[in-house]
Amino acid sequence: MKLYKTEALVLRTRDCGRGDKLLTLYSRKLGKFKVMAHGAARASSRKRGAVQLFTRANFLIHRGRELDSVSQCEGVEMFSYLRGDLEKISYASYLFELVDVLTPEGEPGEPLYLLLLTTLRLMETEDLELLARAFEIKAADYAGYHPILENCANCQGSLDGPLGFSPGLGGILCGVCGGSGPDALPCSRGLVEFLKVLRRWHPSRLRQLKVDSRTRIQLKHLLHEYLKYHLEQEFKSTAFLDRLKSSPAGTPGTHV
Repeated sequence: MKLYKTEALVLRTRDCGRGDKLLTLYSRKLGKFKVMAHGAARASSRKRGAVQLFTRANFLIHRGRELDSVSQCEGVEMFSYLRGDLEKISYASYLFELVDVLTPEGEPGEPLYLLLLTTLRLMETEDLELLARAFEIKAADYAGYHPILENCANCQGSLDGPLGFSPGLGGILCGVCGGSGPDALPCSRGLVEFLKVLRRWHPSRLRQLKVDSRTRIQLKHLLHEYLKYHLEQEFKSTAFLDRLKSSPAGTPGTHV
């Protein structure tokens, strides 16, 4: 068929000149794919509002020989609360960058799509930092990078003694194996329980958690090191968030 419909989030945009935009979309049914939105950057374009970053929209797309193009589109959710809040925009940018890196093109990923959509909706009023941590561990699971939290990632034994965490070995280390590997990080039992809760709970329940600043820093460090190891890259948006948090205008005591 020459035309097909899909609901999608606008994951990334790039101006291509002459008012055209190259969009990276993340669809509930089709996964990640690229389309051209001709003329969408022009002030007079009817497509303009629906092709903005962070927008959920319904698309009618024309199949092309090399690249499909947007025939029609209509915005469904614009997440307007993001527009005037630099911190929230920065967190949303990080989530979108993470999804972009985690997902290959053309592979359906409905659970991750729904997680991203749910997290975006909750970001208006909930704890941005805990939402980001929960998103990280759940997204890693959906992408096949399951952190091992129930037994030792090295010897598969029970979690006895002082614990560690190894991104390279894939998760928690028991007291005997706690120093194994050059990347082993300290990890308390309390931290392990927080990781399990972040993985298991629906994001809307995170408001029930009382997490002190030290634990937040540790959770951030473990998950970032884990993702960095398995995805083999740093994230531009996390570096920006760190600078934002360390600036006088940032919110003290919180981290990416």
